Amino acid sequence: MGAFLRYLMLVFAVAAQMPSKSSYILPSSSMVFSSKTALCSTTAKDANLDEELDAIAMRSINEQQLTVFSSSTRLLAERRYAKRGPYLPKKINTTPTILDLSPPRKLTNSDPARSWLSFQYRGSVIITSYFAFPYILQLLARAIPDTDSDALNQVVSSFVPGISILFGTLCSLTVNILYQRQARLQQTVSEEASLLSQITQDVLHLLRKSEHEVHRMKAAQACADYVATLVGDSRGTEVMKVAISDPVSVLTESVTVYEQFCEDKNQDLQSAGALISSLRSNLSLIGMLRARRLSDEALALPPTHYGLLGILSGLILAAFLLSSLGSVDAMTGIADPFVESRILFSVITGVYLLFFNFSRDLNQPFEGVYQIRRSQTASSLLKTKRIITSTGLADAVDFGFSSDGDRTT
Repeated sequence: MGAFLRYLMLVFAVAAQMPSKSSYILPSSSMVFSSKTALCSTTAKDANLDEELDAIAMRSINEQQLTVFSSSTRLLAERRYAKRGPYLPKKINTTPTILDLSPPRKLTNSDPARSWLSFQYRGSVIITSYFAFPYILQLLARAIPDTDSDALNQVVSSFVPGISILFGTLCSLTVNILYQRQARLQQTVSEEASLLSQITQDVLHLLRKSEHEVHRMKAAQACADYVATLVGDSRGTEVMKVAISDPVSVLTESVTVYEQFCEDKNQDLQSAGALISSLRSNLSLIGMLRARRLSDEALALPPTHYGLLGILSGLILAAFLLSSLGSVDAMTGIADPFVESRILFSVITGVYLLFFNFSRDLNQPFEGVYQIRRSQTASSLLKTKRIITSTGLADAVDFGFSSDGDRTT
């Protein structure tokens, strides 16, 4: 019965993709019945039908939907835990400098990512709000004519406290989530990079003999791929690599192959037992740290969250405007609010906009003003590169960057 239902789904899905009704003919009921019998009797056809349904479902996802999805989850957002420069082909054997530990993107005062902190930006917001306040009141008075000021103030006074409490709670929750996320990210990736350098040193030492040269090169390449992923890949790319060609799995396989080799040659593993046990423990730990880091990276707040912040702040500003409608002359329609009201409105607008930009910047831990500190991570990754190159594998290992800094793998 399940196969029959899947067949009907396939029929309707194909019909939905027809360019015109005259181009195709839907199958008759006898055809459906015969297909039902054939599908129920053959498991292979069920599998093929499932593949066709999956293919149709994938085609239904257009580029716009993919863009919206990646934007809300930041799956394809640029992410760098260290500079790419030290891992370019021409700099593989160069000695690291203090500049290699600096952030991948250093912000200047003229950078658009920090323009919201400039005096010019905040001053323009406050001055614009100050002079626009009476004109906004006049437009609002035309939209709400013949309104009793006392009744309106009573409505506003009962409406604003609830919205203010909700807005304050959401602001506190936003800052708490994002600050904790950055702290966890910084700590986790530092531990992960440090553990990677230790694993690289141990696995290359374990496979140091000539009979393990092939697996030694594979292990070194897996460590280089891990480094390159942290330096130049997005979270979506890393997740796909974990599913398809996981560097941790390659390293684990190298240890397993070494153990199997010793068993086949009747060699005693007692001398390398402690090292193998430590390697397996560290490989398991680095997998857990990576999963924790990827989980924290995925905790970015979606655009809907900031849309809600904007709506709540807009409602509070609208309530302030409604409470100031009494300053509009009923005869001429000209607003003449108190200077104190204009100053208060402009300051509130500036503060709300400042917090909005601050929280958006905090939501992007790899760019903007509030970036995570990555010097410890960059140092551990450079140590991993030095371990690989010092063992004579610099020419055999590819970190996956072109001479221009673009990813090649």
